[in-house]
Amino acid sequence: MLTDACEIRSLSAVSRKLWVAQSAEKTSSCRKVKGSGCIEYLQRQPITQGKPFVITLRCVACPRGKADFSRHCENADDPGRDDVSKASTRSAFRAFGLSCSASILALAAPAVAQEEATQPDPAPDATAASEPASSEAPAIVVTGSRLRTDGTQAPIPVTVVGAEALDAMGTSGLVEAVSTLPQFLGNQSVSAVQVSGVGGTGWFARGGYGNLNLRGLGINRTLTLLNGHRVVSSSPFGGVDINTFPEEAISSVETVTGGASAAYGSDAVAGVVNFMLDRNFTGLRASAQAGITERGDNETYQFSAVYGTKIGDRGHIIVSGEFAKQDGVHDYADRDWHRAWGTVNGQAYPDVISANSSWDGVIFAPGTPLQGMEFLPDGSGVAPFVRSGVSMGLTGTPPARHSVTDGGSGDPLGTDPFTLFPDAERNSVYVYGDYELTPSLLVYAQYMRGQNKTFRYNDPTGSLNGTPTAATIFADNAFLPQSVRNTMQANNIESFVLRRMGSMEDLAPYAYLRDDSVMNSFAGGLTWDIQSSGFMEGWQADLYYQYGENTRKGYQNGLRVDRIFAALDAVDEGQATTGTPNGNIVCRATLFSNAFAGCEPINLFGRGNASAEAIDYVTGYEPGTTITTPIFYADTGFERGDTFTFTTGTEKVNRTKISQHVAEFDLNGDLLEGWAGPIVAAFGGSFRRESILQLVEDETNPSSDHLNGHPVACNGEIPGLRGVSRADCLNTVGLQYSKVSNIIGAIDVYEAFAETLVPLVNDAGPIDSANLHLAGRWANYTGSGTVWAYKAGLDVDMFDFLKLRGTYSRDVRAANLSERFDKTGGAAVVDDPRTPQQEAINVTIFSGGNPEVDPEKADTWTVGAVMRPALLPGFSLSLDYYDIKVKGAIGQLGSQAVLNGCLIDAVPELCELVTLVNDTPVLIGDIFINVNENRVRGLDLEANYSAPLTLFGGDEDISARLFGSWLFENSETLSNGTYVDRAGQTGIQQSNGIPYGLPDFRGTGILTYSNGGFSTFLQGRYIAAGTQENALGDVPLNEVDSAFYLDLRLTYGFELGSGAEIETFAAVTNLTDQDPPVTPYYSVFGARSIQTNSVLFDSLGRRFTVGVKLKM
Repeated sequence: MLTDACEIRSLSAVSRKLWVAQSAEKTSSCRKVKGSGCIEYLQRQPITQGKPFVITLRCVACPRGKADFSRHCENADDPGRDDVSKASTRSAFRAFGLSCSASILALAAPAVAQEEATQPDPAPDATAASEPASSEAPAIVVTGSRLRTDGTQAPIPVTVVGAEALDAMGTSGLVEAVSTLPQFLGNQSVSAVQVSGVGGTGWFARGGYGNLNLRGLGINRTLTLLNGHRVVSSSPFGGVDINTFPEEAISSVETVTGGASAAYGSDAVAGVVNFMLDRNFTGLRASAQAGITERGDNETYQFSAVYGTKIGDRGHIIVSGEFAKQDGVHDYADRDWHRAWGTVNGQAYPDVISANSSWDGVIFAPGTPLQGMEFLPDGSGVAPFVRSGVSMGLTGTPPARHSVTDGGSGDPLGTDPFTLFPDAERNSVYVYGDYELTPSLLVYAQYMRGQNKTFRYNDPTGSLNGTPTAATIFADNAFLPQSVRNTMQANNIESFVLRRMGSMEDLAPYAYLRDDSVMNSFAGGLTWDIQSSGFMEGWQADLYYQYGENTRKGYQNGLRVDRIFAALDAVDEGQATTGTPNGNIVCRATLFSNAFAGCEPINLFGRGNASAEAIDYVTGYEPGTTITTPIFYADTGFERGDTFTFTTGTEKVNRTKISQHVAEFDLNGDLLEGWAGPIVAAFGGSFRRESILQLVEDETNPSSDHLNGHPVACNGEIPGLRGVSRADCLNTVGLQYSKVSNIIGAIDVYEAFAETLVPLVNDAGPIDSANLHLAGRWANYTGSGTVWAYKAGLDVDMFDFLKLRGTYSRDVRAANLSERFDKTGGAAVVDDPRTPQQEAINVTIFSGGNPEVDPEKADTWTVGAVMRPALLPGFSLSLDYYDIKVKGAIGQLGSQAVLNGCLIDAVPELCELVTLVNDTPVLIGDIFINVNENRVRGLDLEANYSAPLTLFGGDEDISARLFGSWLFENSETLSNGTYVDRAGQTGIQQSNGIPYGLPDFRGTGILTYSNGGFSTFLQGRYIAAGTQENALGDVPLNEVDSAFYLDLRLTYGFELGSGAEIETFAAVTNLTDQDPPVTPYYSVFGARSIQTNSVLFDSLGRRFTVGVKLKM
């Protein structure tokens, strides 16, 4: 008989490899037993006395309800003996159950894993092996449900990806691997410059790392779990950084592509992604790998190890560590597809140049002889700024944010440093231990730490194009060439606007963002198998508490807007004070007050003409200054009496701490025996507190009032200060592109939930089984009150090969920390809708958080089928349709819409956000409210086939898997009734540059061949052609080409002495070196061009990875 060392290691739906200790010298066979659900197939191979051997099974399902394991497989020579005996320890028994669960999940949606078998622990002693077989199948919990069942009854689609499949699907980590599944659209990765589905403004908003985005609904509507538990968010906008997870300790990823708020609460609108840890791992596993692109950049290194061991007969401990490093790509020059493509009069042109600004500076003075003149590089004079060829103004296809031309004397776009892939470094530590206090009571504790560091260049510093900073030059500027000064005096020109891009020679190289994020998490809990007789007999109780915190520091340098205007207004001291020049050039404002003491006049005519002292003055901070300031929290509108003391460095610093407390219990078991099987139930409750404290070290704003304060002084506020634009002086930040506020706030959530499964039919004619699923959750949120989530589902097995399933659910998403508490202020120009001419009005705005915004509510329908035809053993196919409609989506109307809603439509809630003085709007609140409706519809396909081969001899297997996802609709209906459908948009969304990446179809195909220790993995990824913007229709250059990528991985493994195994691999990503589809687009800040949707398409090109793994 087989001993209890038998352990299922694979997660594949159609293949199971088991290592067992066997003392017989004969082969065995397995036959299907009616009702067992385990199909016959046992790979035959000689068995050596006392050594492990491999059994390969094809499993369709585990038996329903309680069943004897002896029904699964019987020894061919002795049918009365059980193949699988009772495990000698609880952990060994759980290993079988967890693997069985993976098989069942694969029925709901075919899995994508095929792990090689690993050698087990030594066989237990004869005493353990002689114990009688277990009388019950182990119950497991399927992601998307709280119930402990055998897992075959799953009404919602669940995709399972095993650890080795994850490793093969993406060489750069978890995010890349998961992103190959077509249900994910717009995942946010440290590897991609552009971000998707995140709110916020300014650089400091770009804090996400490894965040997942199901269906393109946003990372804040995708719930990410670790072993079924929530994880603290990586940013105030929501989302979990999965790069902090212990990758080497992960056994699988389970993805529910349907609403699951009834099971897990808020955020599970688009679905749930659950990363499962192998808490039963014993032995040692280590790996090392390195990679590089064909162009010799983006070097990557990764090292990881996990060790697990038993402590006596009752304890178990696991320790895991990982380190990874990526040397980023900060220059597009080596990629020939990046040629600053832009559109001019409906035609695409490469290497476009600016048509209204340059690195040397273009004069904007309409109606004067200086209009359109450009400064010479050395600043000694001016020459006509020539627009040769064709040029385009601020309209076009797609709509432009900046004027360009394909020729002339302007400067090329896309040449300054701009990060394609950032520098990144991450490390993680994971420690887990459990101990059986009694055979029915298990206690456990877990600690996890992950750190991410990134560095990127971004929008070039010092772009003076009027957005956001406009530079006014006066006639008495001491750096003006004499010829320009003479022209101004002769034509009574008091001033002009200088349109200038930040250049490499002076301001641009200082533009960067450093980011350091550390996540710490501790969890402890217990699992109790209730042994008492009566109603609770056989039930299980789970209780845990978890604390997690994410501490982030963002460091940014850039243009000091609070200083640039004073530094630009450079005059001759003698000329300004006595009328006689003395050659001493000073900042004019210093002649009137000490407000700008230390000001260094700057020369931005031409390039490279500014002094080092002037550049330092307008681009950095003075380190070593101690500042104590009262803290103004924008969410409350007043100072709480707190003070904040910091010592300045050379950068602006954002310090954010996000904390999460979670306490939860649940009970589950058989409620009663129904007419078609046991009725299973689960119920429980939880408490969760999420809080944020964000403080900004910013010497430009010592009042720390980021809602009403303005660190950039307006004209007249400081004697001698002039040339400051209203938009700049009414803004609340003193550093270009850095809008961020002090934040404090907390959300308390109390929840209660219940779930049940009611078998309706069992073995009735063509219907093998039918089950009804019901679930509900009550939640009470701080500031939002009570909200309900619920679900009803049905699954039906028919004809031994067909499963039909469907669910309806009401899902919810509560506002995240940013949407509740993050407020900033600024200036805006709006039109008064009451006047015939729509008179323009300058107003002050405050935007952002609303502590009382209501949760979103979503209605989700899923309908699907799974087919396993008997005529084609090893094949399965699933099709699932989904329809998600989000009502009351949290968003902002915009200041103009708020004003119109109050003054024209008289909406009371909006009028509360508008302040009138003498019947003129002066203050508008553009806060988060429940305003829009989102809808996503589509169809998912998964197909899986696996079979043994006899082509070359040996232990041959081949498997093929196909994943496809059609997106029918991804729409937003605005409060004014405007309907926008973005399904099919794969280019760059023009209004704000955020890539949506929503193709009509995505597909991933995988072909795997293995023979003994050798295996080949070939993966194809297809993205359908799309558009830049659907609203533009069939116009030139609106189409974005399709893309197809091939990935290849070759693996060879062999055994060493003492049971150790070595596995080597070589992988090529983007084997054919396909360029990404180019989208003719450019940025307003002049010196860069986005060119492609790097979230969706491969912008690195062909790259190579080699590695080695050790298993003991």
